[in-house]
Amino acid sequence: MYQVVKEGENDTIVANTYYELAWSLKLKDLPVAKSHMDSAMLLYEHLKLPRKIALGNFQYSVLHRISGDYNLAIERLTKYQNYVEKVKDTGNLTYAFYEKGVIYSQKGDLQTSLEEFYKANALAEATNNLEMAGTTLNSIGIVYNDLEKYEEAIEAFKKVLVIYGELGIKTEHLGDVYNGLASSYKYQKKYKEAEIYFNRALDNYKELNSNFGVAIANFHKGLIYNEQKQFKKALTFFSIAYDLQKSNGFDSELVKTISSFSEAHFELKNYEKSELLLNEGLHLDIENKISAKDLYFELYRTNEKKSNFQKALRFHEQYVIYKDSVYNEENIKSINLLQKQFETEKKNKEIIEQKLELNEQEAEIQKQNTQIIYITGIALFLLVAGLLIWLVYRQKQRRKNQEILTLKREFQIKTLESLIEGEEKERFRIAKELHDGVNGDLSAIKYKLSSLLEVNNKVIKEAITMIDDSCEQVRAISHNLVPPSLEDFSLVEAVETYCDNMNRIHPLELSFLHIGDEISLSKKAEINIFRIIQELVTNALKHAKASEISVQISYQNKTIQVTVEDDGVGFIKQEVEGKGIGLNNIESRIQYLEASVDFVSNTQGTSYTFEINY
Repeated sequence: MYQVVKEGENDTIVANTYYELAWSLKLKDLPVAKSHMDSAMLLYEHLKLPRKIALGNFQYSVLHRISGDYNLAIERLTKYQNYVEKVKDTGNLTYAFYEKGVIYSQKGDLQTSLEEFYKANALAEATNNLEMAGTTLNSIGIVYNDLEKYEEAIEAFKKVLVIYGELGIKTEHLGDVYNGLASSYKYQKKYKEAEIYFNRALDNYKELNSNFGVAIANFHKGLIYNEQKQFKKALTFFSIAYDLQKSNGFDSELVKTISSFSEAHFELKNYEKSELLLNEGLHLDIENKISAKDLYFELYRTNEKKSNFQKALRFHEQYVIYKDSVYNEENIKSINLLQKQFETEKKNKEIIEQKLELNEQEAEIQKQNTQIIYITGIALFLLVAGLLIWLVYRQKQRRKNQEILTLKREFQIKTLESLIEGEEKERFRIAKELHDGVNGDLSAIKYKLSSLLEVNNKVIKEAITMIDDSCEQVRAISHNLVPPSLEDFSLVEAVETYCDNMNRIHPLELSFLHIGDEISLSKKAEINIFRIIQELVTNALKHAKASEISVQISYQNKTIQVTVEDDGVGFIKQEVEGKGIGLNNIESRIQYLEASVDFVSNTQGTSYTFEINY
């Protein structure tokens, strides 16, 4: 990578190389890592690469966290967070919240750390990133352990186990979760439960050949027995942890093991072995102040027991220095926690005051709303009452109008019935007079003329023929006026007989067709339908110059449809309206039957259809 930096001609590649160098050296040489990061950021800013600048800020936050500059770390991470929020990169926003949680945890602000971890967890679950959700819950469990909220910690760890089970995760992370869960039980002195989960962690680490994990699990099992004063049992597990950590160079963890290992030997009065282990620990690079404190305390106790008072005094002085330092750090953490709790309580108090104020405002608004509702209710009541009165009045008016219309309708029907009955009586009277009077006279004339056949055979024969034709016409007229078939037969039979009679008298083709069910109507309705058909056929004969006339009657689904069609010259309805009683007569009968009409007339003929629903 250094070769790329020296010879690289592409600034982007060079910047990325500096970035990778900084990342790889962060735990080995922090000042050099920061220097490389400075070079990368200068190039990113020069090239105006916003995403790379944002990633650089994230890298800086990690470097500042490692060096203990937590405020700078948070400042850099906030810049990165602002960028990912701007570009709506939810995935990386999750990691930003998680990293903030880590920083605040190391800073000692455990409450804020918890809030950031919960934000990360919520985003991870929302984006269905279950593995990250498990990671954040594991960190939440660790913080709850630090806050001594062990039940909450156990709940968080067990949720992680469910997620890992669903995803089939069996990596070292699973062992870490078992360790955290076991620690929650150990802090509550629930040693049986703690040992169960430490054993599960141990099985996981062994399966993965993780010497670091196996050492940690054995170390924690040794602590369980130390706390229960079972020091001989503790030695077995400390010995395993000691050997693995020493052979693999896990110095930071080895210091902790040496302190607890020597404590067990001390309690068993193995002072020489205890001092030998502790002296070995002095030559290690001790980074953790708590580990140094514990080591110097054991050295002080052991040397005091062996009457090496000068050494014991020197180690005690070192112990006190580290103890005070740790105490100050813990005190700062406690102050931070108390400060956070104070701020939270202050905010809660302000929220309560705001809620009280809001409640008072809501009560006043509710009072005003009640008054408005009351006034509105009265107004609505008056409006509804007025509307009801108006509706009742209108309904009565409609009923009266309907009654008037009904009376008018009944009057019209009675008038039509009277006219139709009068017309039928007049037809009957005329038909009877024609049949009994004129037809009888013609028959008498025919008889007398028949007796003169011998005198003038030819002329009289012609006269007799003419009288026969006149008798036939008189008979047809009489039948048309009062068709005898309607008295004794159905409408269909009457119309069919009528059509046959007209065919015999007139030189045209008059066809009749009946479709559907058998028709059963009142005689008044049958007479009116018959008269309409009769009038339409007569009009076609007199005015249309038709060669074909078709009459159709159909009856289906309680609907009667009558159609009369001809192939005549047609007519314009507006031109003939009011000029004859024929169409007016048809219209009156249609109204009486309450029928609907479909009427078409042009040069190709006329079609007249009416429908009656029964």
